[in-house]
Amino acid sequence: MRLRTAKNGLTVNVVAGTSAILFSFDMKENDAKDLLGFYIHKDNLTTGTGYDVSSTRYFASTVENPAPGKKYSTKDHPWQSFLWEDFYVKKGGKYRYTFTSVHGTPANKKYKKKLSIDIAVPSSKESVHEVHFNRGVAGSQAYALEFNNERPDKMPPEKAAKALKWLSNGLEEAMIAFIKQAKNNSYRLRCCFYEFEYETIAEALKDAAKKGVDVKVIYDARKEAAKNEAAIALNKIPKKLLIPRKSNPNYIQHNKFMVLLKNDAPVSVWTGSTNITAKGIFGQCNTGHIVRDKKIAEKYLAYWNCLKSDPDNPATRTGSLNIQEDVGDFAEGITVFFSPRSKTALLGLYGKAVESSTQLVCGMFPFSFNTKIKDAIKAQTDFLKYIIIDKKADLTTLSSDDIDNVIVYGTALDTPLYNWLQETNAGSLFKSGTNYIHNKLLLIDPLSDSPLVIVGSANFSDNSILRNDENTLVIKGDKNLADLYFTEFSRIFNHYSTRNDIKKLTPNNERTGHNPNHLWEKPAEWVPSFYKKTALKYKRKLLFNNMTAENIPG
Repeated sequence: MRLRTAKNGLTVNVVAGTSAILFSFDMKENDAKDLLGFYIHKDNLTTGTGYDVSSTRYFASTVENPAPGKKYSTKDHPWQSFLWEDFYVKKGGKYRYTFTSVHGTPANKKYKKKLSIDIAVPSSKESVHEVHFNRGVAGSQAYALEFNNERPDKMPPEKAAKALKWLSNGLEEAMIAFIKQAKNNSYRLRCCFYEFEYETIAEALKDAAKKGVDVKVIYDARKEAAKNEAAIALNKIPKKLLIPRKSNPNYIQHNKFMVLLKNDAPVSVWTGSTNITAKGIFGQCNTGHIVRDKKIAEKYLAYWNCLKSDPDNPATRTGSLNIQEDVGDFAEGITVFFSPRSKTALLGLYGKAVESSTQLVCGMFPFSFNTKIKDAIKAQTDFLKYIIIDKKADLTTLSSDDIDNVIVYGTALDTPLYNWLQETNAGSLFKSGTNYIHNKLLLIDPLSDSPLVIVGSANFSDNSILRNDENTLVIKGDKNLADLYFTEFSRIFNHYSTRNDIKKLTPNNERTGHNPNHLWEKPAEWVPSFYKKTALKYKRKLLFNNMTAENIPG
């Protein structure tokens, strides 16, 4: 959902997903010459409560003894950016936001331009697409403050349940709810899992089977055989529910999907990047994506039926291509591609999509990926490219001379700096797997009228196309879906880019005595970059100004 409102010389652009909202501000440059920032107030119209938004940044001249982890109201310590994100909203919630420009000096503030906007957060329960994102930031100030960086399995049960609920952010609950739709023997569930270890999901599937639901699970018995079969034994999953995937043991059965059937007809699919492990659901950044489209569900069922006989790689390639052949370009609507495939043409098409962008590319990569996509990202262009990679390694490190490229890596503040608390990571809280980013995501021009969303289990690598069992959704032209993914991408990107910047700039900050938690005391120290036409902050602001949006009276 995209909205725009303007009043008293202040414009606010809004992009709302189902669990996050982005706000971009604008005003004439002359009006911003004495701008200290923005005072933000939020009212929950459902509960009748409200509060002043706060942050960890403050004016050093007005705070004598800052406490570690403390937050300060934007009324006294205004938000110094033309972009603000609210990641604490609920699906279907109703909120009123009031924004006021703050001018003058820290000791003599003047509150001038003011406007309010009411926003009803969309709920995707009845939509074709329903997307759920876990918190994805186990290493965060919030987790450090609330849970003291403790492992959930070392906490008392009540505290552990609270920590897991916070980390899940609704992802586990949505997965269980999908399974619980199958209520009796008129339903079937056809599942395909790479890592199948998490007890709660196993119990939900067992409960469905006890109700008469026909449940079948294909699981990886190649690379993950030992872990999966140990968990299957521990969770006492009946063998009649299970189909091991054994052929071509050097490859992996990397899918994470479920097909729901009613009266033998496929009706919906759960897919995405989330493995059935505690770390997948609660630790590393992951997505669950429900598609309520019978034709897409039929394709997933056809693919599941192809895999159930444990075919070798050549036979699986034939089956994948019979369901969806390679294409020369992506059509409007939903297309699903399955792997293995006979050639990497699909990866070349992804690279071409990056090259053809005119506004913005957003990418999330857990591991190394195809060189055509890398080259397209590194190329000199006039559009923005924001990239998140799980970690810096020989095959994942990207360097580019293009100033419009911002490439960040997963990280946490492992030492307390600038009154921030020390953080942890998913590897310290849960066993095995990547510690930060596990999403596989490409967004091409997400704020345009024809956005492209590419998401699924595949890691954009040659192996994911040629050898592994994988699935990838390509959705073109769905602005609401692009908004869901873009708002969540922005949340994760801002989290890690802040930590990358702090670590990168700390040596210079220590030499100069600069504390990044200190707000700029003079407007000239931060405002000009939002009006300089070659600056990233200006180009980002322009994306929101130029997007097609519904105009709301201020």
